[in-house]
Amino acid sequence: MNFICFNGTFLDSTEPLFNAQNRSFRYGDGLFETMKIVQGKIFFEQFHYERLFLSFKMLQIENILDTETLSQMILDLCRRNHCDDCSRVRVAFFRNQQNTVEFVIEAYPLPQQANQWNEKGLTIDLYPYSRKNPDAFSNLKTANFLPYVLAELFAKERGLDDAVVLNTFNCLADSTKANIFLVMNKQIFTPALNQGCIAGIMRRFLLEEFKKNNYRVHQTEISEEQLFIADEVFLTNSIFDIRWVQKFRDKMYSQGEVFSLYQQIISPLY
Repeated sequence: MNFICFNGTFLDSTEPLFNAQNRSFRYGDGLFETMKIVQGKIFFEQFHYERLFLSFKMLQIENILDTETLSQMILDLCRRNHCDDCSRVRVAFFRNQQNTVEFVIEAYPLPQQANQWNEKGLTIDLYPYSRKNPDAFSNLKTANFLPYVLAELFAKERGLDDAVVLNTFNCLADSTKANIFLVMNKQIFTPALNQGCIAGIMRRFLLEEFKKNNYRVHQTEISEEQLFIADEVFLTNSIFDIRWVQKFRDKMYSQGEVFSLYQQIISPLY
């Protein structure tokens, strides 16, 4: 049996949870966090909660949760599902009729490849049918995820590993499941938060580490053309850390700088 946690109660994952009035179902009125657990520890726990509580504040959802209790429920669920060694946790939060937060926690085992360098580089393309508006809410992981859902379908239909979503200025925002970084002339470039990308946890961690290690980093707008002249490209998220991109259309990327970053910053985490 696989369990979920609904508002603090552990249930069989096949149990029905919501009625038709659920606001997340009706309006996409909610948000979520995706966390990685390794050896019974929540990676970047503080970063996740800082982003979560900022999201509650911006979405005007009354928060009745504290971090200690939530962490205990997350780790308890991982133990019940026998995946506290290495797991992917998704916590979905939504507004109820009283404007307070309710939540569902899911936990599933992750393969060991999630903690390893991807020898086979990813193949990506741009999603052409939607543009993300860089507004006050664009950095949040809200339940309004339709452009990313459709971009992921676009990628799967074409045998791609991921697709990049553009903003309303036709510049890069992020991919369906990750932030994007480019390496050009030994310098690192990534879309700034004002470009509409999700404020990713791994993105934040890497930017802090790059600064500590004196890398030249630019948070800026990035055009499609720059994907063709970049030396290397990589994607980042909380589950797979850094993933090297090998190909964008006919453009092939090397991996030397990205692999060096992985060895220097990510490998010591494990």
